Amino acid sequence: MNPLGKISAGLVQLERWASRFLVVGFVGLIVANVGMRYLAGRPIIFAEELAAIMLVWLAFIATSISIHTRAQIGVTLLVDNFSEPWRRIIDLLVWLLITIMLAILLKAGIAWVRSPVVEFEQVITTGWAKAPFFTIFPIFCASALVHSLAHVARAAGEIRGKRA
Repeated sequence: MNPLGKISAGLVQLERWASRFLVVGFVGLIVANVGMRYLAGRPIIFAEELAAIMLVWLAFIATSISIHTRAQIGVTLLVDNFSEPWRRIIDLLVWLLITIMLAILLKAGIAWVRSPVVEFEQVITTGWAKAPFFTIFPIFCASALVHSLAHVARAAGEIRGKRA
């Protein structure tokens, strides 16, 4: 495995733990809110908004994990008809395009999170700043970029004739 592949494998373990934590936290928050609503007659005011934020974070983390595992949907009808060397070249080109897109999104995401517009946004029920919650986008772009670069290194290694 190439060095980027090892970094990607370590990062995906962290992402899996984060996703587990978010699922448990989400379920716990919803159960606590239902209990408070029906048993105490006083729901947790911020529970629904925080649960929505947790689901957004979970979706981004799960997408990054799927990039690591190459679990996205792909249309391979045409590519499957090519010879093995051409399939490897196309695989490399696809991962290079994904890498370029993620790098552009990372740059834009950092600029967005640091923009004055985001600085003034607040969670309605608590008054907390939304900027820390919005950081999931550049975090996703950075982690997905690591996974994508690992796939580029793997695909390039396969083209050179050694299994990366």
